[in-house]
Amino acid sequence: MRKSQAVAGVAGAGIVAAGGVAVTARADRPVRAALIAAAAGVAAWAAFAPRNPLFGRVAWRGSVTGERMAITFDDGPSESTPAILDALGDAGARATFFVLGRQARRFPDVIARMAREGHQIANHGDDHGILIFRGPGHVRRQLRLCERAVEDAAGPGAMSGLFRAPHGFRGPATWPAARAAGYRMAGWTTGVFDSAEPGVDVIVARCNPAMRPGSVLLLHDADGWAPERSRPQTAAALPGILALGRERGLEMVTMDELLGTAL
Repeated sequence: MRKSQAVAGVAGAGIVAAGGVAVTARADRPVRAALIAAAAGVAAWAAFAPRNPLFGRVAWRGSVTGERMAITFDDGPSESTPAILDALGDAGARATFFVLGRQARRFPDVIARMAREGHQIANHGDDHGILIFRGPGHVRRQLRLCERAVEDAAGPGAMSGLFRAPHGFRGPATWPAARAAGYRMAGWTTGVFDSAEPGVDVIVARCNPAMRPGSVLLLHDADGWAPERSRPQTAAALPGILALGRERGLEMVTMDELLGTAL
């Protein structure tokens, strides 16, 4: 399921709920109608709100009193990822890569390099499909396919225990299925919409206010909906982003290192 389909599905569910509200209201049950409307609205909001705890706890920020933050990348790897790894290596920084199983099978050497250079590899599912209306079996299958692809490339234990749902969208089955599979849900503090490719200077400028202790910055090293597409603007912006962090005395670490027991 793609993003637009998920939005349409939630909108459709809202229409059904609205119909239920109308019927209930006509039956002189205004309190029940109000409760139905409120529940439908809260559920729709939670599905699209990456940090909302209604569908399970999500780790999205570390301590704001330290000198660490985390840069994360979604949807990769792609042809842009080696340049991103080069920039991280030059800066002595570590990052967390939420990879797709589909992309891991295309770029196994890049996955192996991530592990070899001390970055955290985390699960983003297999094909970037939206999970809002998916049951636990589908969620578990997405996790396992990605896990298998990563371990085929980098060896047993290469996959960490973090999972970020595509777009951060979750349904009632997402968190329980992920937890049962041994994963914890991860979100982010700030996304800068680098996936819209607004230009290198714009991406760096958007990251500026996010460079602070405890932050989890969301960037993209591939396109979840277009497997062949890379992210050269993000790769070109990364040295400038890392320079902002250095100017503020921030150490770039993995999400596990940033969050610790907060997970």
